[in-house]
Amino acid sequence: MKDRVKVFSGWGASCNAVVGVGDITGDGKSDLVGRDTSGGLYRNDSKGNGSFGSRVKIASGWQGYKGLF
Repeated sequence: MKDRVKVFSGWGASCNAVVGVGDITGDGKSDLVGRDTSGGLYRNDSKGNGSFGSRVKIASGWQGYKGLF
């Protein structure tokens, strides 16, 4: 088993759901999708080294859903 690695901090104030979705950008690296408390859906592209780039808004209106899958 590998040690845990911190990938982000401070999400609790604005983000209420995060999911690893696989490669949604087509670059061969697994990306993340997160939802903020106002229902905005964001993608964080993997850099391929265990870190992720800045978030990019991909949708809105997701505040009514309980989770992301």
